[in-house]
Amino acid sequence: MTFFKRYETLSGQPSYLDTEDQARRLLAIAVSRQATRFVSHATTSRVKLTQSQLEEGIKGKIIGKEGRNIRHFEERAGVDLVLNEEPDAVLVSSFDAFRREVARLALSSLIQDGRIQVARIEEALEEAQIRIDQEVREAGKNSALSLGIQDLHPAILRVLGTLKFRHSFGQNQLDHSIESAWLCGNLALELGFDVFLARRAALLHDLGKGLDQTHDGGHAQAGAEFAQRYGEKEVIVQAIASHHEEIAPVSWLDHLVLAADALSGARPGARHGSTQTALERATQMELIAQQTPGVQFAFAVRAGRELRVFVDSDQVKDEQLSEVARRVAEKIGAEVQFPGQMSVVVLRELRAVEVVSR
Repeated sequence: MTFFKRYETLSGQPSYLDTEDQARRLLAIAVSRQATRFVSHATTSRVKLTQSQLEEGIKGKIIGKEGRNIRHFEERAGVDLVLNEEPDAVLVSSFDAFRREVARLALSSLIQDGRIQVARIEEALEEAQIRIDQEVREAGKNSALSLGIQDLHPAILRVLGTLKFRHSFGQNQLDHSIESAWLCGNLALELGFDVFLARRAALLHDLGKGLDQTHDGGHAQAGAEFAQRYGEKEVIVQAIASHHEEIAPVSWLDHLVLAADALSGARPGARHGSTQTALERATQMELIAQQTPGVQFAFAVRAGRELRVFVDSDQVKDEQLSEVARRVAEKIGAEVQFPGQMSVVVLRELRAVEVVSR
């Protein structure tokens, strides 16, 4: 048996640990120094209504004539609005927390303004998108500063900040990245390695989960390529790419990032599986729809029980909508496992805009 570590006990007597005991000791020290809280998330956000707003019939304004306003808002924001669940509130429902927060801010702005119409809905959603973009940049910056990291590229900070709205098995991904960074730094400190290099690599290890669907490959590979594009060192890029062992970990940094990631996800109460399954299923359905010719974009709503598909009015005519819906539904039925039933709603919109000036 190999004895390789000597340290002093509380009594001052020397003690030696074998390899397995030493590994356990290092992990225990790292975990004990990092106190965390379990972050759960819901699929709805609540917009509170005042008594005066209720008396003015604000819910009727949100619905609009023949449901025009609420339909347009839901279609453009990719969320559901629930008006009859609570008498003094409107619920914004979506599996995507980023999309849900944009919709919540836009709806709050519309309610405060009182002018709820199609044009204002477009403006409010655009303004909310800008505000959320600023918020994620600030979240990414603050996360890096809390770890003593000050020279990350602004593009990396923005993607890092979007993890605030991402969850994996119920675990908030930005909190998970920060927690992993502290754990990795603690392990590096105990082993005598570069603490800040370890923190940096672990903070960025899930960067790929904040990228959109235009990036190829799994999140480890996508995150590594993104980090490399914006100037991260090769040793950092390698650690990001290997943290799920899709490529073999080589350096001490690769192994510490892998260990810190596993520790953060494995602690009791950190994760649960049902939410992640629903997110993956909804994302898969959206991708299937977007691969269909003529489709511009698609949103999974109602917890994945409905898929709203928007088609290009120049490529798809009204009489072809049923065919598009059938093709998408058949492909989802063949490739996606889901409980119960789900519906595919295909929407085609033709809009004419003229600008007049004096």
